[in-house]
Amino acid sequence: MSTSENRTLAVLINAIDQRLLSAVHYSAEAHEAIKHERRNEAIGALLIIEQDLETALQLHRATIALHRTMKGGGA
Repeated sequence: MSTSENRTLAVLINAIDQRLLSAVHYSAEAHEAIKHERRNEAIGALLIIEQDLETALQLHRATIALHRTMKGGGA
């Protein structure tokens, strides 16, 4: 695998990491909000998590698909 291919995969993996870190952050916010009976705030944070997880999954799929199409990527 070439250096540029590895860099591309690294960028995608970093983007996945950032989305998951965001999800962790908002999960903690939701947990804190619900502990203080701020239900709407908690649900709002969960909605953000939903988008983060969707984005992370799409990036994951793209990363795996790209890897498989690169020379020597295999299945």
